[in-house]
Amino acid sequence: MTEKNKLKKKKRGTTGGRLIRRFVAIVVSTVLLYSMFAAVGVVIYGVTRNSEKVPTVAEVTNSDEKTENSQAQTDDEDIKKITNVAVFGSDKGGTRTDVMFVVSFNSETKEINILSIPRDTKVKMTDEMIASLEERKRSGFIPYHDGQKGVCKINEVHAYAGDGYRNEFSMMMVEDLLGIKLDYYVKFTPDTFKTVVDSICGVDFEVATDMKYSDPEQGLYINLKAGYQHLDGDKAEQLVRYRDGYAAKDLKRITVQQDFIKALMQKVLSTDTLLTNIQPLTKTVISTVETNISIMDALKYVKYVNYIDVDNVKMETIPGVGGSYFKHDKEGTADAVARLIYRIDTQEISKDNDNENTNE
Repeated sequence: MTEKNKLKKKKRGTTGGRLIRRFVAIVVSTVLLYSMFAAVGVVIYGVTRNSEKVPTVAEVTNSDEKTENSQAQTDDEDIKKITNVAVFGSDKGGTRTDVMFVVSFNSETKEINILSIPRDTKVKMTDEMIASLEERKRSGFIPYHDGQKGVCKINEVHAYAGDGYRNEFSMMMVEDLLGIKLDYYVKFTPDTFKTVVDSICGVDFEVATDMKYSDPEQGLYINLKAGYQHLDGDKAEQLVRYRDGYAAKDLKRITVQQDFIKALMQKVLSTDTLLTNIQPLTKTVISTVETNISIMDALKYVKYVNYIDVDNVKMETIPGVGGSYFKHDKEGTADAVARLIYRIDTQEISKDNDNENTNE
């Protein structure tokens, strides 16, 4: 077998905004495992800070057996069946969310599914959000589009909300758009991406086409050749930010990002990576992530890390029509939410309804 074929054999599954701005794929990987990494970080930088011995992954994930009296220990019934985490990747100023998706974890099936939301998705602020802006004397920040109050792109909600309310508003907007309840949010800075990719010594990935683009004003220079190759943080950033040569622009870029996410997750979850890179990876995640996930909450999910199967992770983007504004398909979005978040087989339900109508 040639080296090229050996590399290709390693390749793991695929699935199928404006610029991602120096960030994207690491978001999913770290969100899926944020709680696990946070717990490991507590051990490495807290409990064992006076010890030369760093615990193994097995020791960390089985730690509940050794800490029966710990406040962090929890019974299975304390874990919700479905946990939904909103992930926000901010622009350089931290005021717009150019990356948005929901990670849904089912504690019974151990499944993780991801639903992406294009940054230009057209939304309307809820009455509660508008009232909050008015009460805080931010009426001038209430957006208008085509004469409609509160209408804007979903990535702009973060900016209109103002300091201290950005994550709250973005969560409320995602909940309203998808019709779901979110448990947590995780927000990453633009600089997180390259740092984390480099902290796991890069990722092997198939670059489908030559990519060349430059924008000096943004400091963006993309120059990648097609082919299966090793991407460090800089090259990975070029991959996930490229969109100019795609006919479908952002929608195609989201698909490429999702493909890279799987490759990244596979690398992060590999035993060798965890054993050799857990300290720099954990340090990067904990120091750069903004979240409402407490360490105690994070510790509840540690035991699930061994059950994550990257090949079974489903990733989709809410359907709709692109343009200056991305107009999502409400019925199609509801269908995606039912399948990915609530694990409802909508096709089977449709077949059953058709059968009932036929019998009538």
